[in-house]
Amino acid sequence: MGRSDIREKCSVNTNRDADTFVGMKCSNGDIEIHFPMGYRVSEEDKSLRKDILLLFAVLSFYLHKKEAQISATADVYDSQAFPLQAYMAVISDYYARGYYKEREARYAVAGKGKINWSRTIKTQRPYVQDGKLFYLDFVTRRNEVRDNELITLIHEYCVYESFDKVGWLFTDAMPPRPGIRYHVDRHDTDPKRSGAAIGRPKANAMCESTWHHERLFTRVVKDKLANTFNDKNKALFANMLAIIRYQGSNEDRKDYCFGTGRFEYIWEKMIDRVFGIEEKSQYFPKVTWTVAGDTSNRAVLRPDTILVWQGNVYVIDAKYYKFGVTGEFSDLPGSSSVNKQITYGEYVATQRRFREMHGENMKVFNAFLMPYRAAIAGSSQGIAMEYAGVAQSEWKRNELEYEKVHGILLDVKSLMNMRVKRDRGEIMKLAELILENS
Repeated sequence: MGRSDIREKCSVNTNRDADTFVGMKCSNGDIEIHFPMGYRVSEEDKSLRKDILLLFAVLSFYLHKKEAQISATADVYDSQAFPLQAYMAVISDYYARGYYKEREARYAVAGKGKINWSRTIKTQRPYVQDGKLFYLDFVTRRNEVRDNELITLIHEYCVYESFDKVGWLFTDAMPPRPGIRYHVDRHDTDPKRSGAAIGRPKANAMCESTWHHERLFTRVVKDKLANTFNDKNKALFANMLAIIRYQGSNEDRKDYCFGTGRFEYIWEKMIDRVFGIEEKSQYFPKVTWTVAGDTSNRAVLRPDTILVWQGNVYVIDAKYYKFGVTGEFSDLPGSSSVNKQITYGEYVATQRRFREMHGENMKVFNAFLMPYRAAIAGSSQGIAMEYAGVAQSEWKRNELEYEKVHGILLDVKSLMNMRVKRDRGEIMKLAELILENS
């Protein structure tokens, strides 16, 4: 993908109808990048590439966790289906170290090179003078690079595939085509038809466009992974193996996808990571069923995030609703969501154990956090947030703090940029914004 093409391939979804996918899709070689609703896409090409890398980083972090709610959804694309991290790691390693090449140690009796004392003592005759041993001949070690090793050619293949898939994020240039080609052998094991016999090929067979089997690629890389003690090489071989397995599991390798159709779950997780406490399950309102003498406790209501600041409790529900983008009342949470949120707050406010935990003066606040695009770009000031309004119920007198549900808008891009878990500055900023409008 050329530099001039990147912007044309990017879009911000509306979260309406089928326009919900967030991530990267490639159909027949045509790449599309879909940002979440409310994301401010940069104008400059360099910054746009950073936006895409940020999107990939967020998706990789949360999809890799395989949260139960996310992975159970049919519209979600598992991060392992397309090993984006592996492709990017192979490119990064290539920039840092070039192609992987085997270095074979050869030993010889010579005056130059690193002396191998063990071999010298075992094979060379010492001279004795004044009761001391002297060696005039030494066994030295030389490292010789073996350029045509199969593992090197497989690495060339993985580097090329990585640049073909995601290299456009870094450069327009492509590395040379690999001197080995990949053959997915699903049914046919006849070497006359499939291109190469299973087994280690001879060095003179390592020529341009040599075909080799998926099983051979896998076997060679797995063997290297099992027998290396170098951490960088172990990481490289693991990523190469992920690429080989992905290539082998996809007959049409021009179609691939990385992302999710349910970004609302990631929205919830990002908010909980920045603002929430670790042990929030104790704040879940529970019910007890008794049937034929047997009882069962169930937590039916589960608020997304519990924020605690200066002795007060804030019950937060992450709402990936469109109001922050459209400004339409119809895109705000409805009465069922508001009433449920009031129930959350009432439970915390009326339980004696929470006052014992946080103090007799504890107050409970409710809030919905919704996405929007801030008026100013960048995230140097942390998460941009604005107060949207307040919801109240007709079945309450609306005299207590928790009987009101505050609507807060969070800038999507600056929240995605937030790397710190439980950021005190952001917690204080959100709590004070709610207090100011209570």
